[in-house]
Amino acid sequence: MSGVTDKVESGEDALYLNVFAPATPTGATDPGKRPVMVWIHGGAFVMGSGSTPLYHGETFARQGVMVVTLNYRLGLPGFLYLGDLASDRGEGNYALLDQIAALGWVRDNIAAFGGDPDQVTVMGESAGAIAIATLLAMPAARGLFHRAILESGGLALSPPTRADATRVARVALAYLDVTVEQLADVPIDRLLACQEKLSSELGLGAFAPYIDGVTVPRPPIDVVREGGAAGIPLLAGSNRDEWTLFQVFLGDVTIAGFKAPLRDKLGPLLDRLVEVYQRAEPGRSEQRAWVDLVGELVFRIPVIRLAEAQSQAGAPVYLYRFDFRSPVFGGRLGAAHALELPFVWDRMDLPMATVLLGDAVAAAQPLATAMHQSWVRFIRTGDPNGGGLPDWPRYDTDSRPTLMLDRACAVAEDPAGEARAMWPAVWPA
Repeated sequence: MSGVTDKVESGEDALYLNVFAPATPTGATDPGKRPVMVWIHGGAFVMGSGSTPLYHGETFARQGVMVVTLNYRLGLPGFLYLGDLASDRGEGNYALLDQIAALGWVRDNIAAFGGDPDQVTVMGESAGAIAIATLLAMPAARGLFHRAILESGGLALSPPTRADATRVARVALAYLDVTVEQLADVPIDRLLACQEKLSSELGLGAFAPYIDGVTVPRPPIDVVREGGAAGIPLLAGSNRDEWTLFQVFLGDVTIAGFKAPLRDKLGPLLDRLVEVYQRAEPGRSEQRAWVDLVGELVFRIPVIRLAEAQSQAGAPVYLYRFDFRSPVFGGRLGAAHALELPFVWDRMDLPMATVLLGDAVAAAQPLATAMHQSWVRFIRTGDPNGGGLPDWPRYDTDSRPTLMLDRACAVAEDPAGEARAMWPAVWPA
């Protein structure tokens, strides 16, 4: 949702980061050694910016948390893989390497701003959370962060491979009519036109982290299961109505592209899955069942699989589901993708909050305050408990406790469990 109410500039000279530090009152001794939160923005890996006003870090800084926001290469510049097309182009996933470079800068320099390089939490939403889930499994990222918060993003059920990335690269080179050696001379406007065409033809998944065997050596879910991220507490979750954001703004076309591939992959199991989602609420239409199914395929189930893997590896995991429903668009938006952002950042004063929540802004403020404070506690200690929310138990695969974030918050065991339980059968991990 970056840029909903504010213009976002774009350009090649974009690899910058911003540091927000708590103010020290005049005459007071600077306490130093403050916990650090590094924000990785979302935007489907093709849009977004760390400089969006929503991500200005003053609300966290007022709570004694240092905030670092960053940019990283997006789209083609961020994910074009040429390793199998030229002998000297072995690396890929440049967007992730940008993020690792920023985290390395934090390790080496944040103490000069009063931050503690041994208390770094990475936090991201959507594509940013997907990136963090991948960073958990990357050898080059180990030791650069100590806690992680993932909002509406986990590990893809079928992560792209090097072969997938090479196919995208071949299509890009054919569209641009250039060789690998000529690619560096292509103007950025032509690259962006190619990127837009690839997104429309191949879907947004054309630009996402892939297993290249170098930067991402193995499937991240396997690495996490085996304890590759052991000791890193997670706070993670998704929103009840993730896909309604795309359905409301873009229409049924956002669902149509999933139907044939899912039919090819799942066969008769797809009908059973749609039926489970349709009977989740009385009178739910088949089309609405598809909206929920796609939202769970893309967002909720990948988050749950990451939570399962990390909790089974022995790390503390706290799982939530954001259920606060927006009244805008006649209530059709519901608890949509990205709706939790102004709550987490406690920015009900921004125009974005009014766009997403309408006249529910005032009613949303108590939950925003409680969520923001809970996120701050996790950044400080690795445990979100101790404030205005109910006691939040650690996630496990026996009872699957999940904090339901709404006007009235409560812990539920395995919410929407029938649908959740079907996914391992239709799409084994």
